Amino acid sequence: MHRRPQLSRFLVAGAVLGLVVGVVISLTRPDAPGSTAGQQAILLGATGAIFCGLFAAIVYLVVDRSGRR
Repeated sequence: MHRRPQLSRFLVAGAVLGLVVGVVISLTRPDAPGSTAGQQAILLGATGAIFCGLFAAIVYLVVDRSGRR
């Protein structure tokens, strides 16, 4: 019997990891002119969540394909 990994766990883990990394990066860098630290945290956190979520989806596909062999 083939057990498939759960896509939702990969996506949530990737998005949360990307969110945390984006927020940490934004808070450790100096503020950009014309924006606040909160705006930067939201922007980089959301961007990190999207890109890491997409990367997690690719990892899911690789894990799912390799499990079928």
